[in-house]
Amino acid sequence: MLDHALESAICAVLKADQALTGIDFFTALEDETHKLPSVTVVSKSESLAGSAEVFRSDVELRIESHANASSPGDHAARVERVRSLLAQRAEMIAAINAVGPLKIFGYAITGSAQEAGDEKFLTTISLKAGYRTPTN
Repeated sequence: MLDHALESAICAVLKADQALTGIDFFTALEDETHKLPSVTVVSKSESLAGSAEVFRSDVELRIESHANASSPGDHAARVERVRSLLAQRAEMIAAINAVGPLKIFGYAITGSAQEAGDEKFLTTISLKAGYRTPTN
């Protein structure tokens, strides 16, 4: 449930960006058969030191474009926009904290991978994030 809340908050912030209009956003819980272009956010969290409130998460943002409907340049522009938003760390954290029940402490980009095939272009951006659940 926490992973879905984190994924949903990240999707909501990215979806609000005007430059990403026309892209569908999904979380890991949503159906794998979706329209392209899309961004799918997948996270896997674990508690820190047995805490019930503080977590770290490995997050993947999977940016996909259909090879027959998008040029490599179109895909690269989408990827660059997502990277640009992630580089604005303070603004991104504030926006995520404003839309979701979780409070993000911070995140760091840990890697990136690209694949190109006959059917689609795929770029994966990996993050490590730290967050807490709301206290009652």
